[in-house]
Amino acid sequence: MKLSYTLEEVEKWRDRIHRRMPSRAVTTKRQALAFVNEVGFCFAFKSENSELPCLWHAACGVRDPVMPEHTHHDPGISFVWEMKNVLPAEGKIYYGKLLKRRPMMVSLEFLPYFYVLSHRTGLKAEYEREFLKGRLTGTAHAIMDALADSSPQTTRGLKLATGNHGKISRVHFDRAIAELQEKMFIVKVAELDDPFTFVWAPLRATFPSQVQRARRISADTARERILTRYFRNQLVSSVPAIARMFRWDRQSIFHTLGRLVREGIITTGIKVEGKDHRYYCLTERDS
Repeated sequence: MKLSYTLEEVEKWRDRIHRRMPSRAVTTKRQALAFVNEVGFCFAFKSENSELPCLWHAACGVRDPVMPEHTHHDPGISFVWEMKNVLPAEGKIYYGKLLKRRPMMVSLEFLPYFYVLSHRTGLKAEYEREFLKGRLTGTAHAIMDALADSSPQTTRGLKLATGNHGKISRVHFDRAIAELQEKMFIVKVAELDDPFTFVWAPLRATFPSQVQRARRISADTARERILTRYFRNQLVSSVPAIARMFRWDRQSIFHTLGRLVREGIITTGIKVEGKDHRYYCLTERDS
């Protein structure tokens, strides 16, 4: 069993899984959907230090593409923009800010696991209870009230409905939208061009099957499935890296890692060149 890796060995693994190779580049809608389904969850755009798979990297087919100065004329950026609009609008993937407050794509298979860990139940009045417990801001509560009254709604419509149409209110409104995405209350269901705007709806109404499935999944199982896929994508990782990415408490992380070690999915005590952390590594490395 291999107990140490160079950084280049790790990156070459990720080149293949993340499709950061010209021969495996993602260039069609069908390939984009297959990529998201293969990796389970990924960032839409640049992923610093290969922290997760990234559709833009896969579209470019290179390990570390340089963000162009004029993004509107870049074929890779344009392709990702199209896919982040088309695939969610067709209900084939979830798109929103879940991890590190950055745009992510999540397969329908993995969406219930993230929903479980967001502590959502999918009940209609859940946002009311969260607001009364101080877990939801007033602006976020007002947005949910507006969507409960009429859904879906455009960004402009929600601003008008909640009294946040002025420039002074923009920061509070944008933070509330980000908050509701991260807590998995709402999801963007479309983008309109004339004028350009987003269209929002409650997640529970947009993905009812995934919400129903989430009710039969425990938090322990959700973390185990997510970390299993994470190691299959990344090959190696450490507790600090997992904590930064998923923001789980350390006790839950160690508990889940222990289960994966006992099940033979990952191995502990792995060394990575130039790194001080104790690393865990995927045990089966032929897939």
